[in-house]
Amino acid sequence: MISQFFILSSKGDPLIYKDFRGDSGGRDVAELFYRKLTGLPGDESPVVMHHDGRHFIHIRHSSLYLVVTTSENVSPFSLLELLSRTMAMYRPHPQRC
Repeated sequence: MISQFFILSSKGDPLIYKDFRGDSGGRDVAELFYRKLTGLPGDESPVVMHHDGRHFIHIRHSSLYLVVTTSENVSPFSLLELLSRTMAMYRPHPQRC
């Protein structure tokens, strides 16, 4: 089950935030995620990260990070699919003539 869903800008600013369960520490989790992400060496970050019993699953699209957190054992592939489909809903579709 998802604990939180948030979208961050490339600078770590929360654009959208939703806490579904109230068990995750509030908006500080988004800041924690961004600090962990930017503290990693290199440009490529792992899609799944773990910290203090919380799993962070994210994708990056353009300059946005779409992130879900969970404290339970949930298939990361199902959450990645959810994030991918969420992003696909907002991608501009080419105009057909």
